[in-house]
Formats: sequence, structure tokens, C-alpha cells
Amino acid sequence: MARLKKNGNLSGAVGNIVFVNDGDRVYVRSKPGDVKQTKNTKAAASVFGWVSKQEKQFRLLLQDKIGLVPQQYFAARHLARLRKTVIQQEGSSGKMLPRFQEPTALIGFDFNPKLEWERCTNFFPVFEIDHNQVFTVTIPAIAWGKEIKPPTAADVATINIHAIHTDLNQKTVSVDLYSSLSVPVKEKEILSSQEWTFSIPEKTKWLLVIAMINFESAKKPLEKTEKTAGTYLWAKKIQD
Repeated sequence: MARLKKNGNLSGAVGNIVFVNDGDRVYVRSKPGDVKQTKNTKAAASVFGWVSKQEKQFRLLLQDKIGLVPQQYFAARHLARLRKTVIQQEGSSGKMLPRFQEPTALIGFDFNPKLEWERCTNFFPVFEIDHNQVFTVTIPAIAWGKEIKPPTAADVATINIHAIHTDLNQKTVSVDLYSSLSVPVKEKEILSSQEWTFSIPEKTKWLLVIAMINFESAKKPLEKTEKTAGTYLWAKKIQD
């Protein structure tokens, strides 16, 4: 219903006509029609809602378990990347259901778009799983200024690498922290190559290796976007 304002302008709707007041401007537009959803668009919306719910549970657990610091638009970007790991499978009732499958699409996802992992690091760990389900990560020698490319003024860095297990297909998502490695690096320092090993439990669904690097400076405070970078270094489905 349209109403007459004190300035003499109409505001509101008459039938399919809408009177819009924008400051000193007054204009008329047609009322938008109802959006008609198809079977496919309804299914897509349902999948998006389910993935969004699972992503939120997972993200909050990462914040609690490994100290993840979400940066700008993290949730939306993380959700979009996780969506790439979802396929439709036929359930026991014959209905098609979304399921998380291989997580390899997560590899390389940047936790902080303002400080990308490849911009501040230049080392490439080697990953190996033997027949006894022992996971070995070989980390090459690391030198400040070469393998670590810090923001201006940073003089200390700590590389934290975490191996976690999760199953996003469960209604209630959980995260198990299998093992962690912390490597401090100082300005002008060179660290020798090292190996990090742990056993993979039989129950493992998704095994993810997450790396985060935290920078500090004794010279001046760093901006929030300069303090941390992170990514998924490795991701694999171990069991269905």
C-alpha cells in the first residue's frame, strides 16, 4: 500500500508499481515477481546449506584445536573450497545425498589471502605412508630469507604443522589432533632438515596436514594481516 509522505511524495506500492524514495530522488519500479525454484535449484540450495553447516562446525573446531585465526572472508572462501570435495551419492532409500569424498581440493587453500603461503615460504615437505600406516614428513633445511620470506620488520617466525583427522559426513563433526610439530626460526638462522613421524589409527577417514606460520617483530608491531599465514599441505581420504 502506498502512503503520502509529508513532502508530498508517494512511498510504497500500488498493485505492481513501487514508489521508491532515495534522498531527493523519487522513482517508480515494478514489483519483483516470485522466484520459481526448480527441482535442481532446490537440491543445490539443500546441498549448500548442509555443507555450510558442516564447514562451520569444522572451522570452530580448528580454532579450538590448533589455534586457527580466521582472516578476511575465511568462512566463505573455506566453504567454497570444501564444496569442491562433495559429490552426490545414492542413499539406502534411493535418494541422492551429498557426501564429502576426496579432500585433495583443499591442498593449497590460503588461510590468509593478504599473506599467501607461497609468498612467505619456499620449502616443500615430502610425505610418505608405509605399509604399517606410519606417516613420515621430511622437512628440508630452512633458512631465514630463503625458505622463510618474512614481512618487513618481522624477525622471528614459528612454523606449526598439525596432522588432524575428521569426518565431515558425520552429523556432529569432530576433529582429532594426531600429532603436531613446532619449528621456531629466527632472523639469520638456518635449520637442518628433520623428519616428523606418527602412526595413523585404523579409524581414520580424512587425514589433513595443516601448516601455519606466525611472525613476530621486536622492531615494531605487525599488522594483523602480516602476522600469520596457513594452508593445507596434504589431504587424503584414508578410509571410506
